[in-house]
Amino acid sequence: MDIKPDNKFKQSLLLIVIGVLLMSALLNFSEVLGVFNLMIGLFMPLLVGGAIAFIMNVPMSFFERQIDRLSGGRRNRFLEKIKSPLCIIITFAIFVGAIYFIGNVIFPNLVESVKSIAAIVQQSYPGWITALDEKGINTDLLEKYFPEIDTAKIVDTLKSSVSTILSTAGQAATSVFSVMTNFVLGLIFAIYILAAKKKLGRQARQMAYAYLSKSRADNVCEIASLAYRTFANFLSGQCLEAVILGCMFFVVLFIGNFPYAATIAVVIGSMALIPYVGAFMGLFVGCLLIAVVSLKQMFWFIIVFLIVQQVEGQIIYPRVVGGSVGLPAIWTLFAVIVGGNISGILGMVIFIPIFSVIYALLRRNVYKRLDKKKISIEI
Repeated sequence: MDIKPDNKFKQSLLLIVIGVLLMSALLNFSEVLGVFNLMIGLFMPLLVGGAIAFIMNVPMSFFERQIDRLSGGRRNRFLEKIKSPLCIIITFAIFVGAIYFIGNVIFPNLVESVKSIAAIVQQSYPGWITALDEKGINTDLLEKYFPEIDTAKIVDTLKSSVSTILSTAGQAATSVFSVMTNFVLGLIFAIYILAAKKKLGRQARQMAYAYLSKSRADNVCEIASLAYRTFANFLSGQCLEAVILGCMFFVVLFIGNFPYAATIAVVIGSMALIPYVGAFMGLFVGCLLIAVVSLKQMFWFIIVFLIVQQVEGQIIYPRVVGGSVGLPAIWTLFAVIVGGNISGILGMVIFIPIFSVIYALLRRNVYKRLDKKKISIEI
């Protein structure tokens, strides 16, 4: 279809305007970045609430399906009336319970383990130096740079490092109070979103079809549906796999009489939300905890970890998660690396479904173009 001259002029003018705007943004990048950060700060509670609502909608939808199953397919006004609030209460109770458990069980154990390891190192350090000297190993450099191990200094350094990391990761929040305020407001906003999710979804579709052509509105709805399915499948699959892995480690560690069995199992299960690298982060924490009690048990723990990981990776993971995300292994690892460099652990988790959506859309477009050109490339 030929483009009319006036349409060509409009398109050229639009490209010129876009080019001028992009050039202005690049020339005033610091000011644009400042405005962007200001807007992010203003809308942070809404962004946090939207993220919480999106994540909580996965278990909430599961509970809603169970209630529908209990009704046996028959319409029950009472169940329909209480279904949404009941599922919201159950979901947020689990969410708050998980946060409470992590804050009151896992973190205290980790802090105590770090203190215990620092104390052990401080007591054993002179003996290590003596043993190395007896074996004829030159320890001048060690004694020069580490004349003694100061436990208090180590703990203070760790606290300082944690504070630096938190201040870097949370640039949008200027204090602990603002972080808590954003979280509480986001939590309230998330409850409202979940309570009115059907109405909000209908209004979003109405706006899409009202302001866009039917074909473009169809594409927008299709992409939104693909994004939701991808994120939901990833969250549900990874959470189920993490629970199974955590239970496996708890049973094995409990039977093997390892210390901190429950804490290590929860840490490994939580870290398993990050494919490929998450469980090994849990391995490091587990080694840290067990090393306080026994170095021999720590080595046995590493062997047990590798065996359980092989069983889980070769047998359980393909059946539970399978191709729910639809992203090849190499791109999953790439998403983990990029997300980790941008946003730390949170980035590792959320970048996988984001990359999966981009991969699915790009793959669909590539095959569509190849079909149009009647080209078939077999692998």
